Amino acid sequence: MKKISFLMALLMLAASLAGCSDTVAEMESLTADTAAAETEPAETEIPDDLPDMDYGGADYRIYTRQCCASHADGVYMPEQTGDVVSDAVYDRNLDIEERFNIKFSEPFLAPDAEATDLNNAVQAGDDMCEVAIWHYKHLGDSAAAGYLADMSTAGYIGFEKPWWYQKVNDAYSIGGRAYVIVGMYDLDNYYDNVCVYFNKDLLIDLTGDDDLYSVVKEGKWTIDKVKELGSLAASDLDGDGTMDFARDQFGYGQAFGYSFVYQFAWDQPITSRDSDGYPVDAINTERMVTIFDTLKSFFFDSDYVVMDETGTPGGTAFKEGRELFQMDSLKASSTGYRDMEQDFGILPVAKLDESQTEYYTHATAHTSAVGIPIVKTEEGLQYASLILEAMAAEGYKQIRPAVYDVALKSKYTRDEASYEMIDIVVQGRTADFAEIYDKWGFTYTLDHMARGNVKEWASYYASQTKTQNKNIDDVVKLFKELENK
Repeated sequence: MKKISFLMALLMLAASLAGCSDTVAEMESLTADTAAAETEPAETEIPDDLPDMDYGGADYRIYTRQCCASHADGVYMPEQTGDVVSDAVYDRNLDIEERFNIKFSEPFLAPDAEATDLNNAVQAGDDMCEVAIWHYKHLGDSAAAGYLADMSTAGYIGFEKPWWYQKVNDAYSIGGRAYVIVGMYDLDNYYDNVCVYFNKDLLIDLTGDDDLYSVVKEGKWTIDKVKELGSLAASDLDGDGTMDFARDQFGYGQAFGYSFVYQFAWDQPITSRDSDGYPVDAINTERMVTIFDTLKSFFFDSDYVVMDETGTPGGTAFKEGRELFQMDSLKASSTGYRDMEQDFGILPVAKLDESQTEYYTHATAHTSAVGIPIVKTEEGLQYASLILEAMAAEGYKQIRPAVYDVALKSKYTRDEASYEMIDIVVQGRTADFAEIYDKWGFTYTLDHMARGNVKEWASYYASQTKTQNKNIDDVVKLFKELENK
């Protein structure tokens, strides 16, 4: 209170010198906000509720993928590098090591095809790692085979804490059990969230205004708005009568493989839950018909959309200032678009229509989840879960600020208004049980449509529903058998 009173005195003096009575009221409001902020716990002060433990210098072993450097770099850094994000990973781990007297081992890396080494080790009774941070679908396969422990009974996972993606983990659970979960323990689960970039300079040229942030906040950022502005951007720059990826100007671009994100962004579940918490088919609705037809028209009935397997043509056009919107991951702000000459901003994925109450998204189809091998003793399970909880908690407190507040929000993005948009993107991440366990089934319908392999929803549903339901029923049966062991 003493500090606030002193600040108040200075502000009132400034107001009197300026002869502005309104200033006092404004400053009183400011000091009230300051007082409130000082009484509320900062994000870094949210307790993890973990006990004081000394593990006597034990190794903490992580099994992950070698296909991308970010998989290992997000959980282990051997030394400081001067990069703000990498150093946050290093500092996070060092703090945990000192707090619990452990040592993070260099991650055990294996190819991305599937979690073969993990599964083989569990079959042999080999306790090869504390946690596996792996491709979410392949880790789901391990869970369904009975190779992963139920982390809802592990003792230390605080599912309600802000460092766990609660919507995702609720979706991935089954019968009240959680074999595969997602949180802020690595970099993938920050960077892989999907958003939409827009070229601010091009938007000003087209409309005289670059304020799409207010459109988002008013709930009016919809696919119709994307179409409206995207159609304005289309231009045959070289005048040859055709739209060429390498030379002309486009309204929207993405990789084919990002199309499934609209399944989540437009709030159409693949499954719902029965009274016992088990998944059942929920996708064949009028809304799904609308989603399919709307996206199909958007992709194929216009000359301003750029798509291919990698997203490279659109990404290149966007970097060169020849594209208005590009769907991509948050990571692209620090890799693909960091050196753009023109200003860009970040938006959530557009809603289907204004009746949709929230903005939703998903991570890329290459993101990771985490599981704990079933072979552990009770003591080993407690150790694995406690340090994992500490990794997620300190990831939220140390790595998250580095990624969002320093890297994405200041170093890479071009305006402060993108800050709020990034938060909307991250908070809107959701998921579905089927995406892990349906063997690339209905979850990826919109990907198949984008590639031209599915023409009409009703016939596709009729042809695939038996297989889809069998896949889900089979995995539910497997999980029920695990419960009875």
